[in-house]
Amino acid sequence: MIRPLEERDIEIVCTIVNENWKNVYSEYINPMLLNADGCAERICQLKSDFSSHRLSEYVWEEQNQVSAMLSFGDTADTDITEAFEIWRIYVDAHFQQKGIGKQLLDFAEQQAKKQGYKRIVIWAFKSNHRAISFYQKQGYCIDKEEYLGEPYLATGIRLKKEI
Repeated sequence: MIRPLEERDIEIVCTIVNENWKNVYSEYINPMLLNADGCAERICQLKSDFSSHRLSEYVWEEQNQVSAMLSFGDTADTDITEAFEIWRIYVDAHFQQKGIGKQLLDFAEQQAKKQGYKRIVIWAFKSNHRAISFYQKQGYCIDKEEYLGEPYLATGIRLKKEI
């Protein structure tokens, strides 16, 4: 079930995000982002982001267990106007390959349509071939490639979809 993020979900969501960063991005981003200090900083950023209500935040919950999270809202990209952006989709490693990511993506797309958007964007690290392939299978096309510099020290790929 997809439901709005609640205060009680924040710790598990932060754990899911940090574990994904360590497990998925370890081969191609700045290792400083994956150490204890980097993970602690990300938790602070996530908590700040959640409390600001800048984005719409949702979780996937089954049998009272949160196993994934989704964030979306307006894009911050200045070169693409009036776009809806999916900022985060993270699924706990134990629950991947079960269709949860697809359901979260479908939910985000439905919300974009309800809000009157015609275009959705999502960023992935260029070396995250699994994520890029997943989005392409869902109809997203690579739109832009950009070296992200500090703190990531990696290249990002923006994918977009007209809806």
